[in-house]
Amino acid sequence: MAESNSPITQKLFSLSMFFRARLLPALAFGILSATLLVVAIGAAGLGAEILASSAATNPADAAKTGSTGLGTFLKRLETTPFSAAAVRVRADFPWLLDGLRSFYLVTLIIAFCLPLRWLLSSGAMSFVQHHCATEVQKLRQAIHRKAIRLEPADLTAEHSRSTDRLFGETATELEACASDWGQRWISGLPDLVMCLTLALVVDWRIGLQVIIPVILCWFVLGLEFRRTESSSRLLLEQVDRGLRRLAESLRKARIVCGFSMEQTEQHEFEKNLNQYQQRKRLLEHQTRSGWWARRFLLLFCVVVPGMLLARQILVHGRLSVAAAVIIGLCALFVYRSLTTLRSTGQSYVEAIEKVEEIGAYISRVPLVSQVAGARFLEPMTRSLQFDQVNLSMPQQPALLRNLDLRISAGERIALLSLNPVSAYALASMIPRFADPDSGQVLIDGQDIRQTTLESLRAEAIFVGGNDSVFNATVLENISCGQADITRQQVQDACKLVHADNFIRQLPKGYEAVVGEHGLPLDVGQAFRLSLARAAVRQPAILMIEEPDAVLDQETKAMLDDAYQRLCQGRTVIFLPTRLSTVKRCSRIVFIHEGRVVADGPHESLVRSNDLYRHWEYIHFNEFRTDAVAE
Repeated sequence: MAESNSPITQKLFSLSMFFRARLLPALAFGILSATLLVVAIGAAGLGAEILASSAATNPADAAKTGSTGLGTFLKRLETTPFSAAAVRVRADFPWLLDGLRSFYLVTLIIAFCLPLRWLLSSGAMSFVQHHCATEVQKLRQAIHRKAIRLEPADLTAEHSRSTDRLFGETATELEACASDWGQRWISGLPDLVMCLTLALVVDWRIGLQVIIPVILCWFVLGLEFRRTESSSRLLLEQVDRGLRRLAESLRKARIVCGFSMEQTEQHEFEKNLNQYQQRKRLLEHQTRSGWWARRFLLLFCVVVPGMLLARQILVHGRLSVAAAVIIGLCALFVYRSLTTLRSTGQSYVEAIEKVEEIGAYISRVPLVSQVAGARFLEPMTRSLQFDQVNLSMPQQPALLRNLDLRISAGERIALLSLNPVSAYALASMIPRFADPDSGQVLIDGQDIRQTTLESLRAEAIFVGGNDSVFNATVLENISCGQADITRQQVQDACKLVHADNFIRQLPKGYEAVVGEHGLPLDVGQAFRLSLARAAVRQPAILMIEEPDAVLDQETKAMLDDAYQRLCQGRTVIFLPTRLSTVKRCSRIVFIHEGRVVADGPHESLVRSNDLYRHWEYIHFNEFRTDAVAE
């Protein structure tokens, strides 16, 4: 079994967790459930003893009535009317009535113990499930906190996909494995201990003689099962590989016909087909032999203890029927408990990879952090400068290479690149969603890494074209729950970006709940909501990534007017998808192979720069939609 000492493993896959306050009731329920099991086993042994005694000759009653045991009782019933039978039973067979009363009492005990045991087991499992769900919930909270710190630096959204999988699928599977592991331990271990104890208390010598072969059979069965499974898996892979080889020959028809290889190909096909059939028959033989081997071991596990118990009863007379039944049932439940506990290893092995994956994610160090002694950043008044900036990514090395760029306060800039990640990465460095590998980003000559993240991100806000809408009211979406932003400020910001009109048409206006569980918004409405969220904070630098979706003419006109208003008194950097936005920018910065290769207005670059003309053509030529459709 794989070993792991991570905190997650200690909380979900450690026997010590059952001694924590939260799981003490589960432990108590498990022990009480096992106690009820041994009580039921003892009652079953007593019932067997009563039946055996009732079927035997009763000498005292025989002397009085001239009858012998149950056989005489049945003959008397055959010759006696039913009404008189009851009188005769009470008079002639009082021992039988006592036996029936005792057996009835034993039956009641068993009928009481087993349902109560089921309730206690269900309660214990419920506590275990709740514990596992709580711990996995904490893991999801940790993943969420870490994602907030890590994902802004995920420029290609690759890590966000793996984070979604960790948060959803991996965490759910981990919870299922942990619940299964805990439930098997809380049900199997107390049963095992109690049944072993009861068998040894009844007769420790005979108990050991019976239970040791059972344990040996369980162990050998486990080895046989693993051997058969491993061998069958190997043969199955060979069979699948042979079948794929046969299927590959079907795709060579043109070559075979073209070069007159029919006879050679047929010979090769028949050879591969025979190999496939041989391996398939071997797999079937392996499966059947493994099945029979396991059945033989199970039969041995039943016959040997049964013969030992029968020998002690019939030959030596050292064991009563009750003791034999109790030891036999204890051996049965010992085997059952061991089988239950063995499967915990499989649950652990399945979970350990998920534990390590989640643990590795949670322990990741964010690439962006605030330095000790960071200073408050004042709003930009002079310039934003990129000085010898370098940035590499595993999938895209040399994304930015010694890039130099200076943007004066109040400019309206369009950042463009053939590789859209380059422009996106450069804009993401301003609010420090990502840091350069080397070089500096300066605001008014101050390195932004020496400033507080809070003050920087208050003055440099990034609006994404595909930003999500929170499952909250419109007011909460824009204010983000900040008490210092008033309702009037929110409304003013919405009017600025032409969002107020459609918001007031919603059923509850600014109190309408939007998002996945609320009212749906189209792309243009959601984008204007994002613009309002940024405008209400009045940042000095605003980065706007336009949405990729096609917008209607009315939305485009409103956005053009909103851009004009937003650009008043602040520096705005666009990552545009519309040519009209590019043309309205006073300056276009074009990045290629990590460097600035063009810088100027649209009219100048479209005449003088081949790369810019190429970018314009592939994004805005009249045939681009036909190419996409094809």
